[in-house]
Amino acid sequence: MHNKTLSTILIGFVTANILQASTLDDITVTTATKTEKSINGVTASIVVITKEDIEKTGASTLSTILEKIPSINAQYGRFPHPSAKSKAAISLRGVGANGTLILIDGKRLSGETESPYEMTRISASMIERIEIVKGSMSTLYGSDAIGGVINIITKKIDYNTTNIDLKYGSNKNSDARNKNINFNTMGKNESIRYKIYGSINDTSPYTVSKSYSQQATNPTSGADNDTHTLDNISGKHNVTYRDESTVKTIGTRLEKDLSDDLKVGMALNYFIEETQGQYIGNAKTTSEGLALIKNTPVNSKDENKRIDASFDFDYIINDDLFIDTKIYRSYYKKRNETDPINFNGPTNKKFSANVTIDALESNLKYIVNDSNFITTGFEYRKEKRESGAINPNPASSEFITKVVKYKSLFIQDEIEFNDTLNATIGARYDNISNAKNKITFQAGIIKNLSDNTNLRFNYAQGYRTPDIAELYVVSPLFKDGKRFGSDVIYGPKTFAYNLKPEQSQSYEVSLYNKFNSLSSEITLFNNKIKDKIELVTYGSGASKYYTSENLANVDIKGIELALGYDFSDDFDLGFNLTYLKTENEATSKELTYTPNVSVSLNSNYKVTQNLSTNLMIRYIGEQYTDTLNTTKSDSYNLVDVGSSYRINKHVQIYGGIDNIFNKQVNEDLGTNIGTYFYTGLKATF
Repeated sequence: MHNKTLSTILIGFVTANILQASTLDDITVTTATKTEKSINGVTASIVVITKEDIEKTGASTLSTILEKIPSINAQYGRFPHPSAKSKAAISLRGVGANGTLILIDGKRLSGETESPYEMTRISASMIERIEIVKGSMSTLYGSDAIGGVINIITKKIDYNTTNIDLKYGSNKNSDARNKNINFNTMGKNESIRYKIYGSINDTSPYTVSKSYSQQATNPTSGADNDTHTLDNISGKHNVTYRDESTVKTIGTRLEKDLSDDLKVGMALNYFIEETQGQYIGNAKTTSEGLALIKNTPVNSKDENKRIDASFDFDYIINDDLFIDTKIYRSYYKKRNETDPINFNGPTNKKFSANVTIDALESNLKYIVNDSNFITTGFEYRKEKRESGAINPNPASSEFITKVVKYKSLFIQDEIEFNDTLNATIGARYDNISNAKNKITFQAGIIKNLSDNTNLRFNYAQGYRTPDIAELYVVSPLFKDGKRFGSDVIYGPKTFAYNLKPEQSQSYEVSLYNKFNSLSSEITLFNNKIKDKIELVTYGSGASKYYTSENLANVDIKGIELALGYDFSDDFDLGFNLTYLKTENEATSKELTYTPNVSVSLNSNYKVTQNLSTNLMIRYIGEQYTDTLNTTKSDSYNLVDVGSSYRINKHVQIYGGIDNIFNKQVNEDLGTNIGTYFYTGLKATF
């Protein structure tokens, strides 16, 4: 039997490569290299959000956490359904929402094709930390990580404990009320560890009154039908910008040490979600004569379920060779019904779906010698999507099935040249059933200039294949027109477009320094993307539609600056700034939904041993909301305050106010709910 655990061996290897590990913050991460490594030895840009950081925000879901992280911006309005106003996806460094891979404990989740609202489904209380790797990670994670990876790491089973977290919040008008209940218990004996958790997240809607003017059209040709009795009816209706929803989650994980060298684990997670909102959309009517009524109030409700099951094992073959493997399935059942409000009409079930992800991933890790640590592995993944939204007939809700299979091999070498110079190089081969085979490379180097200063260089290639929505979606309403996938030929769209995969090359250089109580890091980066997939528009009026096409060359340049200062053990300040300059080189236009400047200032002050306070100020700069750069949203700033008080070693109360000055946000960016008050109680036993 071996006396060392796998993590002890790996950390021992990587910390030997980092001269300043004892003087800089001793944080280990896994996402950037798939090995446990000091954050100061990682050549890629990585941000770690700890559970202490999460507690300071008072967040109840992942969505609230990510909203407050610099250089991350939410993109609304991408989902091909009227409910897109209430749902967002995350973009890193302006690469786009579809290029950000979100993982939970390293595993993908089945869900919407464009991942518009997964963030609201993950409870903050179950998170141990979040690792955000910015820049292409295609070499390790494949085609959907061209912009970066967000890995949500749940709480580990380290000791016996039970936690309860109760939270309530609403805006100043008692709208957007949120009731959040979280429970988890975990424990262990000599060889078995267990974790059981559950949560209920219940929200009331937030709405904004909007004017509408109905337009009756022929459902086949799209031609106006001015004589229809429902044509040209105007009014106002409350449009939902935060859904009424209830999300219930329950799950468990079991781990057992079969020997000193072999650990196995299994996990099961189940969630059920009910949402409802009212929007301005399209609906058919037959009672007044067959017609498609555009710009009319509709009620949309979802009943969604997902079950995730996994099995994994870690095996120490010998002191130099280790293997870890996980097998998992994620099955998502979405049932959407959309009905007209102003008149009788058939229920639209087109945006229902079944999504299944089956995956097998295995990594072999080999310490070649004191200077080389090889990680190699393979991945097999099958993604099956059944949906009426990809049925080429807009009038039909019958499911169409699309299956994509991924087979991948990768290899990575972490190299120590000497005590102050280290490198990471890697390559990946992807065989994807609906695209050409692809090889990607990555290389990075880190030079320790002193005990407290290092210089990083990183180069990475990225690759992203089109998703199902970009290829096949048929949406009768999208923004002020329709939306069709690139392969679709219907109505005003008379041609199919050969949508090519995106390819990118990312370059970055970063300088980190810690001097006494001041830490600083400045990063310069440049992403060059070939054939970037973006939505473009054709036609006007009833014939206007959006579709996905390639932009030949896109250039994204940026600067990230992070400063931190510890005035004392009880008081610290943090400052972050991100500057982005994006350009479609064919038109010299900027990309949409990429703010040019994002700034945050964060302060933590421990007033007494039991009372702590937090202040966060955020500024989001102007950004274009259309590809022609004719419409630009205003900049805005938000101020949040929070505090917590520990009553005793078991009980803590907390509360805060988000957006205390009630700043408004352009609706294209997702209208905020105004000043928001929250309070909560945490108990640990």
